[in-house]
Amino acid sequence: MQSMRRVVSRPPALTVPMPRIGRPVEISKVLACEAIGELSKRPGPVTISDVAAALQLDRSTASRLVAEAEEDGFVTRGSLPEDGRRVSVALTPLGVEIVEFVQRLRVAYLDHACAVFSDEELATLGALLSRLADSMSESLAPWLESAVRHSAPADASPST
Repeated sequence: MQSMRRVVSRPPALTVPMPRIGRPVEISKVLACEAIGELSKRPGPVTISDVAAALQLDRSTASRLVAEAEEDGFVTRGSLPEDGRRVSVALTPLGVEIVEFVQRLRVAYLDHACAVFSDEELATLGALLSRLADSMSESLAPWLESAVRHSAPADASPST
């Protein structure tokens, strides 16, 4: 379990090789492009604040990341017509291509990593992961409430 936690919390590669552009791309830019792509599926413009929220970053960090992705030609930025101070962002065709490439790469890697399992083991793993996801979604809120209540200092309890 420790090795799985390490892989999830600290991915081994900080860049993704991109043969199409002849150089690797920082994973943070790939994640920003993926976030913009997902956010673009909903109505309305995508703003820097939206990207920051999606990536759980502060606005200034997201702004810097989007600016770097723009310099690389992955995104475009523009002013919103209703408020020229706010910036909208969108993927360029190259940004879309990078997102699609990385998604295919992920699926291929998952297939590669799962090749060590038999079909029966994969079915068991799938069932166990599904149970884990269900348990986590059902129990997170009550668990957090209890954990916070039991770890709060005595003098921090709300006054009545």
